[in-house]
Amino acid sequence: MASPHPYDGALPPEGAQALYDDARWADAVSRCMHAGPGTDTALTAEPLRDRPGALLRGSCDLDTRPLLCAALGVVTRIPGRIVHLDLSAVAFLDTAAVAAVVRATATVNGQGRRLILHHPPYSLRKVAEIFPDECAALEVAA
Repeated sequence: MASPHPYDGALPPEGAQALYDDARWADAVSRCMHAGPGTDTALTAEPLRDRPGALLRGSCDLDTRPLLCAALGVVTRIPGRIVHLDLSAVAFLDTAAVAAVVRATATVNGQGRRLILHHPPYSLRKVAEIFPDECAALEVAA
Protein backbone atom coordinates (compact mmCIF):
# COMPACT_ATOMS: atom_id res chain seq x y z
CA MET A 1 0.00 0.00 0.00
CA ALA A 2 1.42 3.39 -0.92
CA SER A 3 1.81 5.84 1.91
CA PRO A 4 -0.31 9.02 1.84
CA HIS A 5 2.60 10.89 3.40
CA PRO A 6 5.02 12.69 1.13
CA TYR A 7 8.65 12.67 2.07
CA ASP A 8 11.25 15.24 1.25
CA GLY A 9 14.50 14.28 -0.35
CA ALA A 10 15.87 11.11 -1.79
CA LEU A 11 14.01 7.86 -2.13
CA PRO A 12 14.00 5.79 1.07
CA PRO A 13 15.93 2.54 1.22
CA GLU A 14 14.07 -0.43 -0.21
CA GLY A 15 11.35 -1.52 2.21
CA ALA A 16 11.60 1.58 4.39
CA GLN A 17 8.29 2.99 3.17
CA ALA A 18 6.49 -0.03 4.62
CA LEU A 19 7.56 1.13 8.07
CA TYR A 20 5.49 4.24 7.59
CA ASP A 21 2.29 2.76 6.20
CA ASP A 22 -1.03 2.97 8.02
CA ALA A 23 -0.93 -0.62 9.27
CA ARG A 24 2.33 -0.01 11.13
CA TRP A 25 1.02 3.24 12.57
CA ALA A 26 -2.20 1.55 13.70
CA ASP A 27 -0.05 -0.97 15.55
CA ALA A 28 2.11 1.75 17.11
CA VAL A 29 -0.94 3.75 18.17
CA SER A 30 -2.66 0.74 19.72
CA ARG A 31 0.51 -0.14 21.67
CA CYS A 32 0.77 3.42 22.94
CA MET A 33 -2.87 3.81 23.91
CA HIS A 34 -2.64 1.56 26.95
CA ALA A 35 -0.05 2.86 29.35
CA GLY A 36 -0.48 -0.05 31.72
CA PRO A 37 -2.59 -1.25 34.61
CA GLY A 38 -3.54 1.37 37.14
CA THR A 39 -2.27 4.35 35.17
CA ASP A 40 -4.29 7.43 34.36
CA THR A 41 -1.89 8.64 31.72
CA ALA A 42 -2.08 7.48 28.14
CA LEU A 43 0.39 8.11 25.38
CA THR A 44 -0.62 8.02 21.75
CA ALA A 45 1.31 8.50 18.55
CA GLU A 46 -0.12 9.19 15.15
CA PRO A 47 1.37 10.14 11.79
CA LEU A 48 1.40 13.72 10.65
CA ARG A 49 -0.70 14.10 7.53
CA ASP A 50 1.12 17.07 6.04
CA ARG A 51 4.76 15.98 6.39
CA PRO A 52 6.86 12.99 7.48
CA GLY A 53 6.66 12.65 11.22
CA ALA A 54 4.49 12.00 14.23
CA LEU A 55 2.26 13.74 16.73
CA LEU A 56 2.58 12.56 20.32
CA ARG A 57 -0.24 13.07 22.83
CA GLY A 58 -0.23 12.52 26.56
CA SER A 59 2.48 12.40 29.15
CA CYS A 60 5.87 10.70 29.06
CA ASP A 61 7.04 9.38 32.40
CA LEU A 62 7.95 6.09 34.07
CA ASP A 63 4.59 4.51 33.19
CA THR A 64 4.71 5.39 29.50
CA ARG A 65 8.46 5.26 28.84
CA PRO A 66 8.42 1.88 27.03
CA LEU A 67 5.61 3.18 24.83
CA LEU A 68 7.50 6.39 24.10
CA CYS A 69 10.56 4.37 23.10
CA ALA A 70 8.41 2.20 20.80
CA ALA A 71 6.89 5.29 19.18
CA LEU A 72 10.31 6.92 18.76
CA GLY A 73 11.57 3.70 17.20
CA VAL A 74 8.90 4.06 14.53
CA VAL A 75 9.70 7.76 14.11
CA THR A 76 13.40 7.08 13.51
CA ARG A 77 12.47 4.80 10.61
CA ILE A 78 10.20 7.27 8.82
CA PRO A 79 11.80 7.96 5.44
CA GLY A 80 12.89 11.42 4.40
CA ARG A 81 15.75 13.80 5.03
CA ILE A 82 13.71 15.70 7.61
CA VAL A 83 11.39 14.04 10.13
CA HIS A 84 9.08 16.10 12.34
CA LEU A 85 8.02 15.32 15.91
CA ASP A 86 5.07 17.42 17.07
CA LEU A 87 4.99 17.60 20.86
CA SER A 88 2.23 20.22 21.13
CA ALA A 89 -0.13 17.72 22.79
CA VAL A 90 2.45 16.41 25.27
CA ALA A 91 1.87 17.70 28.78
CA PHE A 92 5.10 16.44 30.36
CA LEU A 93 8.38 14.72 29.54
CA ASP A 94 10.48 13.46 32.43
CA THR A 95 14.27 13.50 32.13
CA ALA A 96 14.43 9.90 30.89
CA ALA A 97 11.87 10.73 28.21
CA VAL A 98 13.97 13.71 27.14
CA ALA A 99 16.97 11.38 27.00
CA ALA A 100 14.95 9.04 24.74
CA VAL A 101 14.20 11.96 22.41
CA VAL A 102 17.90 12.86 22.41
CA ARG A 103 18.78 9.25 21.48
CA ALA A 104 16.18 9.29 18.69
CA THR A 105 17.68 12.54 17.42
CA ALA A 106 21.16 11.00 17.48
CA THR A 107 19.88 7.97 15.55
CA VAL A 108 18.31 10.14 12.85
CA ASN A 109 21.35 12.44 12.71
CA GLY A 110 23.59 9.39 12.39
CA GLN A 111 21.67 8.52 9.24
CA GLY A 112 22.49 11.94 7.79
CA ARG A 113 18.95 13.21 8.42
CA ARG A 114 17.28 15.66 10.82
CA LEU A 115 14.63 15.28 13.52
CA ILE A 116 12.88 18.57 14.15
CA LEU A 117 10.83 19.06 17.32
CA HIS A 118 7.73 21.23 17.22
CA HIS A 119 6.15 22.85 20.28
CA PRO A 120 8.17 21.07 22.98
CA PRO A 121 6.61 21.24 26.44
CA TYR A 122 8.11 23.34 29.19
CA SER A 123 9.60 20.25 30.84
CA LEU A 124 11.73 19.46 27.76
CA ARG A 125 12.87 23.05 27.43
CA LYS A 126 13.80 23.14 31.12
CA VAL A 127 15.80 19.88 30.93
CA ALA A 128 17.60 21.21 27.83
CA GLU A 129 18.41 24.38 29.77
CA ILE A 130 19.82 22.41 32.71
CA PHE A 131 21.76 19.97 30.50
CA PRO A 132 22.77 22.04 27.44
CA ASP A 133 25.63 19.79 26.31
CA GLU A 134 23.57 16.60 26.49
CA CYS A 135 20.65 18.20 24.66
CA ALA A 136 22.69 20.14 22.10
CA ALA A 137 21.61 17.82 19.28
CA LEU A 138 17.92 18.67 19.76
CA GLU A 139 16.59 20.87 16.98
CA VAL A 140 13.47 22.87 17.77
CA ALA A 141 11.45 24.57 15.04
CA ALA A 142 11.25 28.33 15.32
